[in-house]
Amino acid sequence: MTTIKKFSTKTLVKSIIAASLPLATLGATNVLAQDSAEVQELRNRVEALEHRLEGAVDTAPELERDNPYLVRDGSGIKIGGTTLSFGGFIKADVMVGSGGNGTRNAYSTGLPRNFATAANSDVSDWKTGFSARESRFSFGTKTEDVAGHTLTTYLEMDFNQDQNGLGNETVSNSYSPRMRQAYGSWNNWDFGQTYTTFTDLAALPEILNQGKMAAFIYVTQPMIRYNMAAPGGKVMVSLENPEDGFRTDLAPYDSYDDQSYPDLAVRYQIRGNYGFYSIAGVLRNFEDNDANETKTTGAVSLSARIPTIGRDDLRLQYSYGALGRYMGLFTYPDVDLAAQAGGKVEPLKTFGATAAYRHFWTPSWRSNLTVSHTEIVDDLVNPTGAPLAGGALSYFDSSTSVHANLLWAAHQNLTLGVEYAYWDFSEIAGSGSKQYEQVMASATLSF
Repeated sequence: MTTIKKFSTKTLVKSIIAASLPLATLGATNVLAQDSAEVQELRNRVEALEHRLEGAVDTAPELERDNPYLVRDGSGIKIGGTTLSFGGFIKADVMVGSGGNGTRNAYSTGLPRNFATAANSDVSDWKTGFSARESRFSFGTKTEDVAGHTLTTYLEMDFNQDQNGLGNETVSNSYSPRMRQAYGSWNNWDFGQTYTTFTDLAALPEILNQGKMAAFIYVTQPMIRYNMAAPGGKVMVSLENPEDGFRTDLAPYDSYDDQSYPDLAVRYQIRGNYGFYSIAGVLRNFEDNDANETKTTGAVSLSARIPTIGRDDLRLQYSYGALGRYMGLFTYPDVDLAAQAGGKVEPLKTFGATAAYRHFWTPSWRSNLTVSHTEIVDDLVNPTGAPLAGGALSYFDSSTSVHANLLWAAHQNLTLGVEYAYWDFSEIAGSGSKQYEQVMASATLSF
């Protein structure tokens, strides 16, 4: 992770002025001979330098390992008028899970609803699994003066293809690449697929099983986005893919698929010496073609990353509304499925909260403690009384996750870590709960 250190621009300017005093003394006669216009010009230059240094702190971007833009000034290979760069990381994981969860080397590794299934299995065995499928590679380009503006592009891929592409664990462990991000930016516009405007990567907790916590907003999808400057930061407005998350072959829900209108997402982000703060909202339209019914609804999210002591920081996020597939890797559906089966469209309201503290023991050793909770707010309709309620994708109506890890950054390109995760799932059909535990060790080698 790249850390932006605070510094005092006033102290720096004073040091520059102090260092110049001997020269000023030797040339006192010449200085006295300067006219007032030259003195004023010097004063203006010093003030401009101080303002520029302060602005460097206020506008410095967060450099998340999860989404680094690879093109930097002076780096990459220049071909014609375009600078090309390449990067990524190899991530090797070993996971030991309770409930007989051997974590198949597949796309589904780490989904909360899979953990819930293991917790509900009544199996006491712990199983071991290995994976390198989270490894990524990416390409970036930067082209100056494209119709008067800089054009940048970014393409990122990993090997977590569709959950039906289970690959082969018996001999070759072969897996096809899949597109994670593919977008371009020009004149404050973003076109293509990247992280939803509704999330805030600056507040993303640092856990080894990345994104696999109970409640964080974490989605990538196609969109058109406009970015504009605002007091203290910027505002982003986007039209995004309106997918509801259900396959059309899952009867009786096959009439509930893509919607007529895109999702509208807005985020206002403030960035400065005192941290990163965001407020975001998403407006969604749900419709059932068979029932000829439409509902417009939405959700809101608040997030922050707050510097504390030294290099430590606190990361927070709270979300409420028709979160559906946007939260917890599609833990809950967008609508109540029992109401849907009865020919009605009822958005399923949920909330989620996440808090994470990152502490640096030394410059190369750090730990993260992350607590995340999500819960269904609406009363679920379950005519059969079966444990698998119609309004949820699994047997639980709330989940809580706790992650604690220890990471050693041997080099900026090499990080080793171990992590313990504990999950608690509250049962819909009763007052009890089920638990799941996992121990994970990872090596991340960046290039």
